[in-house]
Amino acid sequence: MIPVIDVFAGPGGLGEGFSAYRNSAGQQVFKIALSIEKDADAYKTLLLRSFYRQFLKGQHPEEYYECLRGKLAIQELYSKFPMQAAVAADEAWQAELGSNLFPADTIDERIRAALDGKGNWALIGGPPCQAYSLVGRSRMIPKDPDKYEKDHRHFLYREYLRIIAAHRPPVFVMENVKGILSSKVNGAPIIDRILADLQRPLDALPQLKNPKLPDLEYELHPLGNYGETLFDGSLPAASEYIVRCEEHGLPQSRHRFILVGVRRDLKWSPGKLRVEEVRVHDPK
Repeated sequence: MIPVIDVFAGPGGLGEGFSAYRNSAGQQVFKIALSIEKDADAYKTLLLRSFYRQFLKGQHPEEYYECLRGKLAIQELYSKFPMQAAVAADEAWQAELGSNLFPADTIDERIRAALDGKGNWALIGGPPCQAYSLVGRSRMIPKDPDKYEKDHRHFLYREYLRIIAAHRPPVFVMENVKGILSSKVNGAPIIDRILADLQRPLDALPQLKNPKLPDLEYELHPLGNYGETLFDGSLPAASEYIVRCEEHGLPQSRHRFILVGVRRDLKWSPGKLRVEEVRVHDPK
């Protein structure tokens, strides 16, 4: 199975989709190797879902459902199944990217351990979106426009970018609110900067260049219009690049910008290969 590293994971919705995906033969394709989230409540959900995934389909213990019903304490559940609980605790990690408590070396060590030397893997995640969301901006800008401009969350995507630059994933998926396409900092669209950085991560983070490795560049493909790359021309209308959940059988009106990055040396063409058919070489 292809390992997945999920950062800014929240309660794990994006990772849940990857772990649930099956190919045409009914085989699981992706396995969550590591989920990183700072929020305590979201982390508890990540941990519990990881625990759930340690059991084969149809073999989940009744105690799990008793826990969901509030009839069994979660620690009692984990104590009854210590092996599965230990794996889940290794898979889900409560940590804050970009904080002094969790320096880059610590994050990188945990990622390398989770990947265990595998070259075929995917990075996924959605950097915090409060500064990009339409609702967030409507609340923040009228109240304190200077504070909005200086909000560090505009640039938390650089923590995601640093992981790309340091670990060179063959494929990454970045998800965010649709407001990211219209959000501005100092009068300039933040999306332009994000896209340029994601296309060539080492231009933004030259200190991570390794002369022993080839240059690092990604082709970017928005999920809403998967046959084209964003860099074939000027940025199109935002409406063309928004995934609307209600149009895909989901009972909610969540609208998201989802971007797929494929390392350019793979020479992958959208529509010609299924994701699980892409074979990747380890640049090391």
